[in-house]
Amino acid sequence: MGKRKRDDSDQNSKSAKNARSFSQKWLQLFLWLRFDSMLNAMFCDICQKHKLKNNFVKPGSTNFRKSAVVEHANSNDHVQALKLETASKSNPIVSVFEKVHEKTDNAMCTLFRNAYFIAKENLPMDKFQSLNDLNKSNGAVITSKLYQENNACSEFIQIISDSIEQEVMSDVKLSPAVGIMIDESTDLATQKHLILYLSYLKAGELKISYTKLLNLSSGTAVSITAHIIAYLKSFGVDLSKIFGMGSDGASVMIGKHGGVSQLLKDTSPHLVEVHCVAHRLALACVDTAKEIPDIKFLESIVSTVYSYYKRSPTNLAELRSWQLIIDDPLLNPLDIHKVRWLSMGNALDNLRRSVVSIVNMLGDQTDTDIVANSLHNSMTTYKFFFMLYFLSDLFGKINQLSKSLQKRDLSYATVKQLVDSFLMAIEAEYLTELPSFGPLCTEFLKSTEQSDTFKTITFQRNHRDIHLKKRAVQCAQLIHDNIRDRFPDNKIFEAFSVFEPSNFPSSVADLPRYGEQQLGCLGDHYNLINQEELQVEWGILKYLIFNNYKGHSFADLLTAIISRKDQFPNAISLMEISRILPVSSVECERGFSRQNIIKTKLRCSLGIDSLDQLMRISLVGVDVKDFDPVPAIRKWQSVRNRHVYQNNAFSKLMNVRS
Repeated sequence: MGKRKRDDSDQNSKSAKNARSFSQKWLQLFLWLRFDSMLNAMFCDICQKHKLKNNFVKPGSTNFRKSAVVEHANSNDHVQALKLETASKSNPIVSVFEKVHEKTDNAMCTLFRNAYFIAKENLPMDKFQSLNDLNKSNGAVITSKLYQENNACSEFIQIISDSIEQEVMSDVKLSPAVGIMIDESTDLATQKHLILYLSYLKAGELKISYTKLLNLSSGTAVSITAHIIAYLKSFGVDLSKIFGMGSDGASVMIGKHGGVSQLLKDTSPHLVEVHCVAHRLALACVDTAKEIPDIKFLESIVSTVYSYYKRSPTNLAELRSWQLIIDDPLLNPLDIHKVRWLSMGNALDNLRRSVVSIVNMLGDQTDTDIVANSLHNSMTTYKFFFMLYFLSDLFGKINQLSKSLQKRDLSYATVKQLVDSFLMAIEAEYLTELPSFGPLCTEFLKSTEQSDTFKTITFQRNHRDIHLKKRAVQCAQLIHDNIRDRFPDNKIFEAFSVFEPSNFPSSVADLPRYGEQQLGCLGDHYNLINQEELQVEWGILKYLIFNNYKGHSFADLLTAIISRKDQFPNAISLMEISRILPVSSVECERGFSRQNIIKTKLRCSLGIDSLDQLMRISLVGVDVKDFDPVPAIRKWQSVRNRHVYQNNAFSKLMNVRS
């Protein structure tokens, strides 16, 4: 049964490919011919224009032989349509009316561009009317009153958004492999929903696109899975082509017993679930902070300093004066947010760079402010400065790793290299017989070796300070172990690394045995691949890669050899699967950031459908200068008769003639 489905899918894909190939030939020969990729059919623009009835008007011709096109060209319908077209062009009255029609189109183009600008720039729809007025004052062609209210703007945005969605999903349907990235969220109005991103291939190039904001009736794995499957099926996506799923690692998502990933495997048997690498790093840091009292000590000071200045403009203004006097950077103290990946490092960095100004200001207010007195006492200790500089070094490296793991188009091989390099750096600086403790901490240790003053600030020592270095090493060891444990080896991803040109052996003498074990692992997991043919293909392909693409990235390699899929079908199919596997769900976080920009306190009544449409245009739509409103206008016209077109003489004439 499974083989029959694959054969049918292959046949449909082949048919669609042949249709596109044939139609391109006929489009060059017959200028009136049009091919619709969504319907996989050919249409005659002239017959449609003059409302004749034949297969090239409705439902569209799926016979892509040249003889069928020639037969239509010689048919009575087509000849009659050509006569009507010639007559209309030679009639000066019709020519005048066509200019009127063109003026109406220009007016609607202005309105659609304004609606697109509203959505693309995350502006409220209340600005639509004022934007239209601005266009009028600048001399743009625009309607006098029609379609300038907020409801019209909303309708235009919906039409544009639907067109973008159709285009994306058409590419997804044609992609040989698809990956999904999902995450749950609650917006400002406490509406629970799921954000869906898809990774897919277009001409061998990876595309990662925002796809849908799904309204969840329930947060259970069954409900989430049902919503995802229903949405993909509504566009005819072959669910067996879904090979990867990235999420934040919640049990409802990747739980081994009833998680979304497990339920999806019923329809996508080769799916591989991935716990987002950026989330894994954040969890490793949180686990470390929970176990180290010295980190909690510093976190408490950072939070108190933040509150002290956040709640009092007077205190913040006083800090600004001290920063100007001492020539410190004009930085505000930051708080630590558990759910923000870079907050700890950023908060420590701002505090370290402003510490002299803050301590001097607090010292100036110790007699009148009990909070300032308490903070000053805590911040003028050896322990505070040691931990501040030690953790600034450590979290500086963690932030650097976190930013690298948040990049788009990240491969597993790159993730492994980044994590391994970070662990080696921790081992070299902290986990040796003579730890160096990083550049910032080393500067502090040298400056205070025989002095109780650091950067003009006098601090107090405690007899327990001699244990700080040992506890710092323990902290580094713990974070090293936590990160290592959060990034275990994945045999499927490890096997896919065989295709990375950077992993190839340096000598051609080592190529004969290269990749045999990894290809065997992939062949076992992906039983849709013919293992015997795969081994034969790999015996040639690896030499081709070694000789021609050794210095290329995997992305460039796949784009370059995708045209050879007829020669290496099994190997390139595996490479396509490898390319779309998501190693993170960072894109979902970016989507939620955009959601919070769009749905603010002043726009909290936005419904889920409107929010989805605005997010799609904002995240996926082209730049405003590249937006072509004509296709959206034609789609808008096709929904029902529009007053702006009915009320001009050209439309009335065309209605009489038809």
